Amino acid sequence: MPAQPVNAATKNINLTVRYKGRNVTFEAYRNMNTSEVKCTQKAKTYAAVKKAWGKANKVQKEKCGDYHCRSYTWKSGKTRISFLTDKNGKRMGDIVIDIQNKKATLCGIKVGMSKKQALQKLRKQFGKKNVSDTKNQILVKMGPFDPMTFNLKSGKISSIYFWHS
Repeated sequence: MPAQPVNAATKNINLTVRYKGRNVTFEAYRNMNTSEVKCTQKAKTYAAVKKAWGKANKVQKEKCGDYHCRSYTWKSGKTRISFLTDKNGKRMGDIVIDIQNKKATLCGIKVGMSKKQALQKLRKQFGKKNVSDTKNQILVKMGPFDPMTFNLKSGKISSIYFWHS
C-alpha cells in the first residue's frame, strides 16, 4: 500500500478576476474541504488594483459604522466590480463581483462558456465536493461565505456573481 501523507500541504485557491486584460487576485482561500476555511486578502489597497485596471469609474465616500470609507467601482457595460477601503486606501473585506458580459472573468470562467467546460474548470480548482449544479445554475461553496453563483441560459454561462463582507 502506498504511503499517504498525513499533513499534506493545503491547496490555496485564488479568487482572481481578469478585467481589461489583466488579472487581480483579491483573495486566497485555504482549507476548502474543512470547516475552518481561511480567507486571505491579496489585493490589499486601491493602489494595487488601480495599477492593474486603471482608475475606478466611480468613487464614493460612505459611512462604515463610526468612520468613513470609500467604495471603488470598475464598470463596463453590465459588468461591475467593487470593494471598500478605509480612508487610507487599504481594502476592507467587502467585495462585489457582478459579471454580465464578456468584459471580465472570475476564476477563469467567462460569460458564454459552456456549462460542461465551466464545471470541469471549477471542479478542478475547488474540488467536486464544493461545486454543485442544477439546470439553471452552478454554485461554488466558499466556506462560510455566500457561494459563487454562475447562472446558466441555454447551457451556457449567462452571468457570474460573488460578494461577501
